[in-house]
Amino acid sequence: MKNRRIPGFPSPEDQDTLQFYVLKSLSYTTRILLYLGCIVVGFIVQIITVSFWPGAILLIFASLINLVKGYSIKPTPAYRDESRWASTSMEKVNQINQIKEKINIWDKDAMDISNSIGCMFFGAVTIVLISIFSILINEIGNTVAVIFIADSFILVLSLWFNGMRIKGHQGILYIKTDIIVELEKHFVKIKDEGENFVPSMVLAKDKQGKDFPTDCRFNILFDNAPADFYGILAQININTVDANYPYFYCVITANTGFGLGKYVRRVETPRNIITEYSQDGEAEVIVIRQRTTKNSGYHTKINACKSIFNIALALARLILEENKQ
Repeated sequence: MKNRRIPGFPSPEDQDTLQFYVLKSLSYTTRILLYLGCIVVGFIVQIITVSFWPGAILLIFASLINLVKGYSIKPTPAYRDESRWASTSMEKVNQINQIKEKINIWDKDAMDISNSIGCMFFGAVTIVLISIFSILINEIGNTVAVIFIADSFILVLSLWFNGMRIKGHQGILYIKTDIIVELEKHFVKIKDEGENFVPSMVLAKDKQGKDFPTDCRFNILFDNAPADFYGILAQININTVDANYPYFYCVITANTGFGLGKYVRRVETPRNIITEYSQDGEAEVIVIRQRTTKNSGYHTKINACKSIFNIALALARLILEENKQ
């Protein structure tokens, strides 16, 4: 059965974000109808028999088929071309960060035990159920009270442990956009006339054919630069060791034969930053990056990012000054 709109449940578009432990191939609509049916029949059996069993078997089965492994709103690429870089605007980059903030709010759900709000709400509901249980024991009797509290644990309190929300964060992308936003603000303060901050993204297509970003970097392009001088490319690699750590570097690029090699030592750098020259058949490059050792240097903090960027910008300005047309 195809996913259909069910009042009070996720929309058909969002139903595929749910990941279940039991009967994984079952459509969401069929699963919910079976879930609700088992609950109704289970309650009817308990009312008729005035007994916890066997109606509880149906309630337990209902909880099992509704046991969610997790919720994910992270887009899944159906197609991704790593070479598909497209120029964009800082407005688009800032929108990515705004989405991140919205997801952080979404993740703090009262029905999710993995956050403080969910823990407090879980505690409050538990207290309410215990209070009702105490009243039922005094007013109706032990049998009904026990059935009530047992059913509550099966159907109500279990909801807080029914899968943790998986943030839609493309964590690595957000690390990069955070740095790019900070460096763009820094660039605005130090830029000269004719210098342009141009962000770009790799775009992938989701299952619906819509584009969404998966990677981000930026270039500094210079007005009236020689045709064989390509400007500055700034990139962020992510080193993953227990957590994700950004490694930022800048690359000054020019066509082979431009003569970048003579500039590699022309700008003074602190001890923790190095400049390296290399060339191949198509291009010459100067890389400005943080010094690394076997065990350190693979996390470029924002102040170091700014220092690397400043050095790359100063070196590019020097090169252009000496190659005015």
